[in-house]
Amino acid sequence: MAAIDELRKTRLKKLGAIKKSLLNPYPEKTKRTHKITEALKDFNSIARSKKEIILAGRIKSVRGHGGSAFLDIEDGTGEIQAFLKKDRLGEKGYKFFLNSFDI
Repeated sequence: MAAIDELRKTRLKKLGAIKKSLLNPYPEKTKRTHKITEALKDFNSIARSKKEIILAGRIKSVRGHGGSAFLDIEDGTGEIQAFLKKDRLGEKGYKFFLNSFDI
């Protein structure tokens, strides 16, 4: 039981850090432009157009690798892997993401 209590404390601490950064960890609405299945279906045309899209979903796993990270996101219609680069997020943003976001 102690391990579960410790895990709960850790997750509450991470939740507090997210809220402190003024991000809403549980937004009522998002600016999502595509469901994951739509993004996968239209991937080639989206990539050719270099159009920015917004996905929303649950982060199922995060794997950090030095200056990059992979995450699996699920939205109920499908699952996709995202790639984050430290040089795009900045050192502070990258560390914040890896230290605060959890499955």
